[in-house]
Amino acid sequence: MDSKIKRRLLAIMLAGILTVVIALSAVSIGRVLNQKKPLSALQAAAQDYGTIKLDCNYSEENHTLAVNQTTTYINHSTQNLYDIKFHLFGNAYRENAVFPAVATSEMERAYPDGFDAGYTKVTTPHVIINGADETTLTVPLKEALAPAASIEINLQYTIKLARIKHRLGYTKNAVNLGNFYAIPAVYDNGWQIYNYSYNGDPFYNEPYNFDVTMTAPAGYQIASSGTEVAPHHFRGYLLRDFAMVMSRDFKTLTREVGNTTVTYYYLNDEIPDISLYTASNALAYFSNTFIDYPYDTLSVVQTDFSEGGMEYGALVYISLDVTDQLQYQGVIVHEIAHQWWYGLVGNNQIRTPWIDEGLAEYCTAVFFETHPQYGKTLSNTAAQNKSSIAMFESIMDEYGVRYTRQMLKESNAYKMPTEYTINTYARAMLLFYAISEKVGYENLNAALAKYAAHHCYQFATVQSLTQALEDELGYDLVNFMNNYLAGRQDTVL
Repeated sequence: MDSKIKRRLLAIMLAGILTVVIALSAVSIGRVLNQKKPLSALQAAAQDYGTIKLDCNYSEENHTLAVNQTTTYINHSTQNLYDIKFHLFGNAYRENAVFPAVATSEMERAYPDGFDAGYTKVTTPHVIINGADETTLTVPLKEALAPAASIEINLQYTIKLARIKHRLGYTKNAVNLGNFYAIPAVYDNGWQIYNYSYNGDPFYNEPYNFDVTMTAPAGYQIASSGTEVAPHHFRGYLLRDFAMVMSRDFKTLTREVGNTTVTYYYLNDEIPDISLYTASNALAYFSNTFIDYPYDTLSVVQTDFSEGGMEYGALVYISLDVTDQLQYQGVIVHEIAHQWWYGLVGNNQIRTPWIDEGLAEYCTAVFFETHPQYGKTLSNTAAQNKSSIAMFESIMDEYGVRYTRQMLKESNAYKMPTEYTINTYARAMLLFYAISEKVGYENLNAALAKYAAHHCYQFATVQSLTQALEDELGYDLVNFMNNYLAGRQDTVL
């Protein structure tokens, strides 16, 4: 049977099954979130964090984004600071980048029209730009910034967008603006500066408050992090990052989930009602299971993207390239799970990417376990991951290619994207699944809820995650976790 016919039949079948569920649950979803944190409480918590104000102007003719950025930086360390460092990840798209945004094996998919370079040109005087790909910007300070003190830093720069299906770039369908602004680096016993990596998400960001305006040619609709307070003017509190996607071709559907407006922006979806239902149900389930989603909006955006999806604060990308309908719904759930794991509860995605990806994968599987209308179970998902690992290792063994089972490597230390994916997604999901088999997924959910509440707007580490689970579950997990992460995945809890 032709693959297009198969996909169409699957879409019809899935739509038929879920349409009934949507009708029955439309009211109940709205009732699930009845304890949303008031905006005033969110704003009160936000007072302890810095602010990033962005005034952006997009030129469709030149595919450039001119940005005037004002950052109110608060010194959260115990040290005097003599400079402030930022990441300029727009330069990862340069020609001949040492640490390019895309692996060689993915170039054709990411650049379907051929390679096109992007870069960031900074016009602010008296700053230092360095790094292998000039992705680090340093602002020297005239006077030391004492602990708890703040400073306002102004930067002006222009981003030339690459024609690429990626976090930052443009295509015929949309303009993706992820990780475009100058991102303040984390200071933790020194500035945490990392090169870009095509393996995973090379980010380690503190929450900030955002005030963003966009000037764009007529006809563009903007999907954005934060709440639109005026036309093309957005505000967001305590977001770990801020992104926008612009297109003239968006169609939209919305649904209220508690006090949050979920908007689905799509370009080509045969069952958009199902996709919005899945997004809304995922938001409600994770909020009810862990801690409340604190933001007024969630934008779920179908766009050109060479990977399955990507998470940002109150916004997620879903790739147009995902054509299998059940897989598409899975990407939606996974990216929304990231609103908790990396969004509300941060971690260093370069050094410990398995924490947020493993939790997002595991929680996606639990979502499907508890929503049988999709026909996916937790045990079946675990079996599929085990099969994927076995297949990868068999192929590597057959061709004599060395690989690692260690999960504590930095993301760019993995030799290939597949090796990164196997360790960071599949093995990590199975780690949490092994714990759930011992204690039950309901008890693991309860432990994760306490973990989320304790680490909200902060950073988690391997040690703090392990301790949080031990405290709630009553098991000694240190040896199990250490052995598992070191590559001994046959270790028994």
